[in-house]
Amino acid sequence: MSLQPLSRVAINCLLAKGGSGLEGDGCLYDLSAPDRSVSPQTQLRAGDYVKLRLWLPDEDSHISVELAEVDWIDSHRLKVDLLSLSPEGRAKLNQFKSSQQVTLPTHKLSAEHILIRF
Repeated sequence: MSLQPLSRVAINCLLAKGGSGLEGDGCLYDLSAPDRSVSPQTQLRAGDYVKLRLWLPDEDSHISVELAEVDWIDSHRLKVDLLSLSPEGRAKLNQFKSSQQVTLPTHKLSAEHILIRF
């Protein structure tokens, strides 16, 4: 079984308050470019792996997600599944969801999903 190589794309995302799930506005960055210029959407495909930095509103620190998978891309939106999140990051994200009264459908998957506009 061969492993799919990690994408060279990172996403910085500011999570939005409220909503019906985890949503935010983000920017794509090409980690392989010397100036880390914004990556064109065409470089990213469903199934690619990315790194995320999630910024919570009104906070100076971010949550680092070392591994997330792109579920789908549509126009200027994409959905990612968080695959690797530290216990501290998960607790912080759960606290944010609770404070925003975000309701997510119950499912058996352990991954979190985030809808990102870029």
